Amino acid sequence: MYRGMYTYAWDLAEEGVAAVAGRLADAGLNTVTLATSYHAGKFLRPHAPRRKVYFPEDGTVYFRPDMARYGRIKPRVNSMVADFDALAELERAAPALDRVGWTVCLHNTPLGLAHPDLVARNAFGDPYVFSLCPSQPAAREYVVALCADMGANYSLKALALETPGWLPFAHGYHHEFQLVEMNPAVEAMLGLCFCDACREGARGQNFDFERLRLKVRADVERFLAADIAPAAEVAGAWWTADIATDPEWASFLAWRCRVVAGLVRDVRAALNPAVELRIVPTVQSPNALCWSEGSDLALLAAEADVLEVPAYQTGVAAIAADAWDVRRRVGDAARLNFILRPSYPNLRDANALSGAVDALCALSAEGFAFYNYGHVRLQSLDWIRTALAGH
Repeated sequence: MYRGMYTYAWDLAEEGVAAVAGRLADAGLNTVTLATSYHAGKFLRPHAPRRKVYFPEDGTVYFRPDMARYGRIKPRVNSMVADFDALAELERAAPALDRVGWTVCLHNTPLGLAHPDLVARNAFGDPYVFSLCPSQPAAREYVVALCADMGANYSLKALALETPGWLPFAHGYHHEFQLVEMNPAVEAMLGLCFCDACREGARGQNFDFERLRLKVRADVERFLAADIAPAAEVAGAWWTADIATDPEWASFLAWRCRVVAGLVRDVRAALNPAVELRIVPTVQSPNALCWSEGSDLALLAAEADVLEVPAYQTGVAAIAADAWDVRRRVGDAARLNFILRPSYPNLRDANALSGAVDALCALSAEGFAFYNYGHVRLQSLDWIRTALAGH
């Protein structure tokens, strides 16, 4: 069984690969799932020996890329890699642990700023510099090259791809702010991409791209001019009604899911066959919201080897219910791993974590990963050991 720990290179560098590997092995874990391409953040690190609050370099890779593989978009290499190649160091100092490259694909602000013509654009034409668009051929080429590069040049068990599609409107961009109370309907509409590549890719499909773009503009303008603040469930019902009563919406959203599934297919075709391809289907909770990122769980399960599903709800019952829905959507044959947060606020003690693992095993979970070594207290490793015992 895959038993992984999501991990950052800076934690390994500060605490030492051998020390971290020993802690993970003692907790019953057999894999380091390492961030190999990652974004910015501000992270509190409970057991860090030096920097308790850490700000990683935005949009960089944590391995040594073969630049000859890349086209117009080239990866930005993190400054620590010159002295500390985490994947190579893990292979040298902790060979008993498998290695998975956790790869953030299209969520990359520096690359978006460098290539503004390749980013997602809303119905007003505003660029979302934090999200390269998966309809853009150059963005797709970059993701494929990034994955093929790691699969060819490092000894990896798997790649776990995050953000192979569009980002939702609200995703924690620096000082994200508004004085208008938002709701699920408006956020869904503002999260849709209407860039030129999407327009071109939508030609010949059974929906009117321009009509939908103008409808989104008009609906958002109408909301911004109104003096209303609907409850989330009310606004969500409005959006559901739009989709249910306008067949072109369903066709448009399904087309977006095919775009993303096609990118995953291209990655799988270019990737070293010995390296398993896993997809983290969403940055949202519940997982059913993943459609807004262009993720169709069943399509992705068919194109990748495994879905690595975030189980980030609060409490065992909520985690079990969401996982049940994921299994329902992908079918009994699909391979599923689940990612758990063994810490506040999702799971507050060892008994809760054990209950979540048991519930997910009942849904034929193939493996588990835990998020994230640097973020949690070390006591969470004891909880993991207890939860995994017997599985």
